[in-house]
Amino acid sequence: MSYFHEFVSQQFIPSEDDMKKIAEYLVTTRKELNDKNADPTERKAVLMSVPYLKYLDLSQIDFWEENYSDDIELLLDLYVAQGVHHKGLRRVIWNKNDLNYYYYDPSSVKNKSKKKKLRLKRLMSSTARSIIFILILAIYISVMLWILSLSFGSAIFYYAFGIMIGINLIIFSLILYRNRIVIDTTEKIINQYPDLIKGLDLEQK
Repeated sequence: MSYFHEFVSQQFIPSEDDMKKIAEYLVTTRKELNDKNADPTERKAVLMSVPYLKYLDLSQIDFWEENYSDDIELLLDLYVAQGVHHKGLRRVIWNKNDLNYYYYDPSSVKNKSKKKKLRLKRLMSSTARSIIFILILAIYISVMLWILSLSFGSAIFYYAFGIMIGINLIIFSLILYRNRIVIDTTEKIINQYPDLIKGLDLEQK
């Protein structure tokens, strides 16, 4: 249920208090850490206390500071596009080895080779897998209730079947909703910074 809560909760728009903490970290705290030559462990520990940004890699924020420091919203957009709580839907992958963002389309690897399917499975977070499991389970229960309603002709089974159908639709709608936000955010990044996100050849990764 904690996975389900993370998936459906509003994690896209920071509160005013969150934005103050983010701004303080980017403007003040990072400068203080750099001035005293803090080691990566200390820098990472400090980052973990910053809302939203704690899910990004230190190299991402360094890259942002060097190239896009006038656009704080870009960091938040990348947070969404990377699918922190919904990696099965994500469209952006950060490679800290070559300091580049790559575009990733989940649909392009479906129904392909077994190797690609295994790679996609690794990319999906436990959150996304849990939601898919819940959806499959709900469909299974719905089918069983439908069979029972036909077998016994009980109104209780009919009502239960209707409820499960409603749950299925809600879960599916939430998945589509989250996916739409990820896609829209990715398109926003690409439109603003066409050279920021590169194509990713999964065959070679």
